[in-house]
Amino acid sequence: MKRIASRDNPAFKSLARLLASAAERRRQNASLIEGPNLVSGCLDAGHSVEQLVLSDAFAETAEAEALRARLPGVTCLRMPQALFAKLSGLATPSGVLAVVPTPAGRPVPSSARFCLALEDVQDPGNVGTLLRAAAAAGVEHVLLSPGCSFAWAPKVLRAAQGAHFVLNIVESCDLDAFLRRFSGASVALSGAAPESLYDVDLRGPLAIVVGNEGQGLSAGLQGLAGRRARIPMPGKAESLNAAVAGAVALFEAVRQRR
Repeated sequence: MKRIASRDNPAFKSLARLLASAAERRRQNASLIEGPNLVSGCLDAGHSVEQLVLSDAFAETAEAEALRARLPGVTCLRMPQALFAKLSGLATPSGVLAVVPTPAGRPVPSSARFCLALEDVQDPGNVGTLLRAAAAAGVEHVLLSPGCSFAWAPKVLRAAQGAHFVLNIVESCDLDAFLRRFSGASVALSGAAPESLYDVDLRGPLAIVVGNEGQGLSAGLQGLAGRRARIPMPGKAESLNAAVAGAVALFEAVRQRR
């Protein structure tokens, strides 16, 4: 295990660039995940880890020893707690980071059973929450338009809580082309839709389509979707957060499929 004691260390600088820059993450095709649960979830799902980073305190724990045992031959760095905290996105750093190759999304078959499509959802917390809800609902594929927040950004990873490792996430997806070839039912969420979500049959192969936080779905995608549906809101709020709306729709599908 190699110990790093200075911010001037080249390995530390490389990790800091990876944390701070989306362009760097794309260039290296790598992402930083933080926390023992996320790292274990990554390994449980069969994904590889390129580098393990531990704080001095965490490195002395049985949990750290167990992680290292699962990663024979993987470079492991150790650093003081204060230095580790500069790489952490958490108020209370977990003590463990891992550099992982960013998985490439697989092609989504036209007959896919359960999909979630996101158009220009830009808030990382919303994207992460939608990924988490999708994983919990049994979604297989999540398709993100080019205008969405990068799925493997640190804030998205934290909000998703391991969902990345059980979903097929396809970024920079042409959602128009996907909806044209999708053979199942496609349901676009729209507050102005005349039909209630609760009146739509969601039991077969399905793609739920969620739009941008401010503007909602584009007219083009709404036109391509087989159905448009609104979520009934008997209260005084005018709209729902994109992540909340998507989660409601996903779990209405779960309810119908029970």
